Amino acid sequence: MQPRPLEPIPELRTERLRLRAPDLEDAEALAAIYGDPEVGRYLGFRLIHRTEQMREKLARDLEAVRRGEGMRWVLCAHADAAPAGYVGIFSWSQRDRRAEVGYVVARELWGQGVMKELFPALLHFGFGRMGLHRLEARVDSRNGASLRVLLRAGFQVEGVLREHHVAEPEGFGDTTLLALLEGEWRRGYSHT
Repeated sequence: MQPRPLEPIPELRTERLRLRAPDLEDAEALAAIYGDPEVGRYLGFRLIHRTEQMREKLARDLEAVRRGEGMRWVLCAHADAAPAGYVGIFSWSQRDRRAEVGYVVARELWGQGVMKELFPALLHFGFGRMGLHRLEARVDSRNGASLRVLLRAGFQVEGVLREHHVAEPEGFGDTTLLALLEGEWRRGYSHT
């Protein structure tokens, strides 16, 4: 089965926020977000500090969208196109109808319910438009805030991958695997 891309990248809107298509011009602002040590603390990969590194990541991500391997968005306010985060549904296996969700939010928005507000739109897009059966999330087990957001969105913990990633300076860290199935989402969605 040949993957089919979902282009152009659709804009998703919530009451306060919107997810728009990324552009290479977003690289400088996103590099500043990714380069914040507190934001990058639980990412599981080396921090992006330079604009050129972020531009390369954006180019790779946009190419993956064109190949039908996922969807990426820049998080911003309704009236302001300035990046405040980066959100994606990626590693999309159209054959198996599964993908992974991930997000990075600028520190100044922490504690404001950003992902709680975005998840209904993301899940509707993933299960409704992409036709997913399973949506996964992999989270550094120390990241309690992200784990709480995912659990509130309906995800269930499926296990812990012990010493799964380098967690500087501690050594190796655990990764919690969570998932939400289409049927679980549909049952929960019908009550909202």
